Amino acid sequence: MEEVHHISKGGPMQPQRKKQRTLLDMVDLDSHRPKDQALMNAFISSFEPLRFQHLLIRWVACDNIPFHKLESPYFRDLMAYSNSAIADSGSIPTHSTIREWIVRSFNRHKGVVTELLRRSLSRINVSFDAWSSRKFMSLLGLTVHFLDDEGKFRTFLLGLPRIEGRHCGENLADRVSEMLHEYGFEDRVGYFVADNAESNDTCLDDLGIELGFKKQHRRLRCCGHIINLVARSILFGTHADAFEEDCQANKEIQDEVKLWRSKGPIGKLHNIVHWVNRSGQRIERPHKLQSIENTALGLDDKTTYDVVMDNATRWNSSEAMMERGYMLRNALDSLVQAEVTEWNQYVARRTQNGARPMPNKCRKKPTIVDDRMATEDWSVIAEYLAILKPLKIATNRLEGRPREGKFGAIWEVLLTMEWLLKHLEEAKLQHERDEEPYLRIGCNLGWMKLDQYYTLTEDSPAYLASLVLHPAFRWSTVESQWSDHPDWLARGRVAVQELWEEYRSLPIEQDTINCHLASHLYWHHLTIMRPHDTPSARLTHPSPEGCAATASVGLGECGPRSCH
Repeated sequence: MEEVHHISKGGPMQPQRKKQRTLLDMVDLDSHRPKDQALMNAFISSFEPLRFQHLLIRWVACDNIPFHKLESPYFRDLMAYSNSAIADSGSIPTHSTIREWIVRSFNRHKGVVTELLRRSLSRINVSFDAWSSRKFMSLLGLTVHFLDDEGKFRTFLLGLPRIEGRHCGENLADRVSEMLHEYGFEDRVGYFVADNAESNDTCLDDLGIELGFKKQHRRLRCCGHIINLVARSILFGTHADAFEEDCQANKEIQDEVKLWRSKGPIGKLHNIVHWVNRSGQRIERPHKLQSIENTALGLDDKTTYDVVMDNATRWNSSEAMMERGYMLRNALDSLVQAEVTEWNQYVARRTQNGARPMPNKCRKKPTIVDDRMATEDWSVIAEYLAILKPLKIATNRLEGRPREGKFGAIWEVLLTMEWLLKHLEEAKLQHERDEEPYLRIGCNLGWMKLDQYYTLTEDSPAYLASLVLHPAFRWSTVESQWSDHPDWLARGRVAVQELWEEYRSLPIEQDTINCHLASHLYWHHLTIMRPHDTPSARLTHPSPEGCAATASVGLGECGPRSCH
């Protein structure tokens, strides 16, 4: 053990410090020969400490390498073996030195970022979110989104400052304000995107007072967070957060299992999955059952799968758990049935087949016995997956592709919300006569949650303006769809008019808009999102002819009558 693994009776041994190889040893040169010495000098001069430092900083920062790893004797031996010039030049830093290098590199490039922001063609839009590390360090991630001086969309993390104290709105506002002033665009800030926490509302109230903007107009809500709330309402009801807090408060597994079981088939599947993952033997058993099933069916693909654990943070973890669980339902049913059979046999022995009551001193009933999934339960899981599929599509669509500038455009928000509202309306009607109320109630609660945030989009004119200025929609499309809500339309016109006044004096380049192409792109957008062939959006797409007609209308009462 000592010779091969460097482990003694007292524990791990320190690595043996061997004599460091020199460059002469590495290439078998003789320093007494002029040619060898010249070759060695050339080899030494080819090593660039600054280049090595840059590459080391990039590796540590991009791969999130702990600083203390650079002090590992094994790492240093590796570096010395690869090139002794690394050690000879003192290029391997300590944990404190690498931090100084990274900070110095950051400050050196900070001016480049500041200048890039200063020369932007657009206002600087900001998204931010507070986060706590595993060591309970509170951080604020702040990302900027803008058009650079060449008209290219740019988005990147601007800073990750530490938050001292509570995650209250006042603290968040102080940190965000410091970042805006630090990079010098406090007078050119545009819209803010954040989740729906009350502290973010307070934060933007304070920033609005400081920087002179109306919070309601500049406050955009994270669509991914909205969809998360909608999905959790569908799955767990109106008090999803309270339910999770109850589960966390009940440290006894049996109590938590009972709480989950009260949630119907989803809760029972949750209990099964977590029960499987509490034992190494149970983790292996589904794989063996899958192999038996694959062989019996004569499948060429012999791949077997683990169950997927859900968590309390993201709804799509529950969706992934259900999707994998439904795929493995035969194996899981067999696994649970074996436990049920064993328990029933035990009860029969202790009660003499029911002839006498169960004795006081006996084994506890395994909690998993009451979580056996019936065929009807699996049918409910399948229906939940069908209901959640559009939410998954919408999440992927609206999260955007910042490096490519694809998807996640603000004009997609109202359309996507309309599409999801219609989907939930149809799903509720589909399950109106179900014997069990899970799906009907879930769809109704999800619809109510989504409608709540759909109504809040009225606070910011940016959502409606993005549709009005889109060549495939314009005012005529909105008017036709909101014909039964004249109050919405009236307020929308006033809001878009006010927004237009902020921008109307800015110089613009005249570009011809291909409305046929724009309409085609939107139709492609809905085709990708729509799970069925039935119409699913209140704001329906116009025909190419209609698009061409609306192009000549312009902004109507809110601007020039031109489509340039």
